[in-house]
Amino acid sequence: MEFRQIRYALAVAKERSFTKAAERLNISQSAVSEQIKLLEEEAGFPLFRRTGRGIDITERGRTFLYEAERVVGDVLSLTDTARRLRGAILDTLTIGMGSGMAPIFMPRLFKNVGETLPGARLEILTAPTKNIYNDLHEERIDAGIAIESEPERVPVGLVFDRLTVVEMVLIAHPEHPLTRAKQPIDVGRLVSEPIVMNELTVGYGQVVMSLFNDIGTRPNILAIADNIDTLKAIVQSGKGIAIVPRPCTDNEVALGVLKTMAVTPPCSVALSLYRRRQPLSRRKESYLAALREALAD
Repeated sequence: MEFRQIRYALAVAKERSFTKAAERLNISQSAVSEQIKLLEEEAGFPLFRRTGRGIDITERGRTFLYEAERVVGDVLSLTDTARRLRGAILDTLTIGMGSGMAPIFMPRLFKNVGETLPGARLEILTAPTKNIYNDLHEERIDAGIAIESEPERVPVGLVFDRLTVVEMVLIAHPEHPLTRAKQPIDVGRLVSEPIVMNELTVGYGQVVMSLFNDIGTRPNILAIADNIDTLKAIVQSGKGIAIVPRPCTDNEVALGVLKTMAVTPPCSVALSLYRRRQPLSRRKESYLAALREALAD
């Protein structure tokens, strides 16, 4: 059996499609089909069966591919071993992070990063939740920190562990009339207020939309920003309000350019560490375990 055949089979299993697997591998569909056929002939049983809904994995194929994932992880670990023996940096761990989360997680991570991820080089990318899902699926990142979404909104093949829960608060320019309130702001009072939103169907935006949906109305959306920094800058201009995680506003509140207010009903979001179900190399698996421990409450 050839290593590439196993890689092709795992790609088909993940995509549930020969066509999508070929696109992901950047080769022709015929090449994928041919190599899978050769692998099945050598194994002595089919790995996949075609159905009206696409591709299913056979019972014996599921067991075979489970072991194949372990073998691939072992092979990838050889690269780590070679790097360690020549004294090089062991690996680059690429993390995608939702907008506004750096103030929450980076102090925790970099407090003892040398001990948490010894020898690793970190690459941290900020992206909307949808992009994090897609980048994980396309294997451009190793893990992602994002808002915990409803299970049906999480793409197949991704799993997550909850890291923390944070309060969502209303932010406004310090001179906005709402800042004079002595009690938490009822969401019903915000219906006519121009509001700046993040993503509408996942992430922060989904949480905010649900607040308005629960009272049978929709927000008066002034603008949609794909990152919290842009959103805060718009609110600082005095042209709108927004609802965001409290920790991501600490600097602006300390500088006096924004003011935060609690909302009622109270609202919070769970932030989670997402990853692919398929295992990485042993070294990266150890990094992910250490990362999860460092970031969780």
